[in-house]
Amino acid sequence: MRALVLMLALCATGAQAHDDHAHAAGERDHSRTPSGPAPVAKTAEGEVYGAALPATRPAAVDIDAVAADAKPHLGKPGAFSGRITQVCQKKGCWLVLAGEKGELARVFMHDHAFSVPKDASGQAVVYGTLSEKALSEAEIAHLKSDGAKAPTPRELQIDADTVLIKTAG
Repeated sequence: MRALVLMLALCATGAQAHDDHAHAAGERDHSRTPSGPAPVAKTAEGEVYGAALPATRPAAVDIDAVAADAKPHLGKPGAFSGRITQVCQKKGCWLVLAGEKGELARVFMHDHAFSVPKDASGQAVVYGTLSEKALSEAEIAHLKSDGAKAPTPRELQIDADTVLIKTAG
């Protein structure tokens, strides 16, 4: 019996190690279907998706500024702002933020745990971790099948915990 318990514990540890490696390598968990695009809160600023807004909110950095000098932001949690220009048309599991100068960052909802409305638009602030990723041909094809317009072979990406879609006005 002890051997069985030990074997199960070792298998579980190995699975967790694989999951940790996959996330560290920037792979997405597409096995989960995100919850419907229901906001977790409605504030005076707009609708909040994913986790609640952080208690201490860092100042949001515009996507243009991030693209001009991404290195200080890579791999660190932060707040990033821009205009929503594209949303995954299958599940609402990603969106694209654009800066005023046209720089872009693709935002993935952490672990497919939540989604945003497929018709989301306007200004947004995303709380998450920034990375830069070279996309494979398969990843580009997958994004195109989700409705992406001309994904580039290399892009800034944000693994989002929280998305605040601002109210127009």
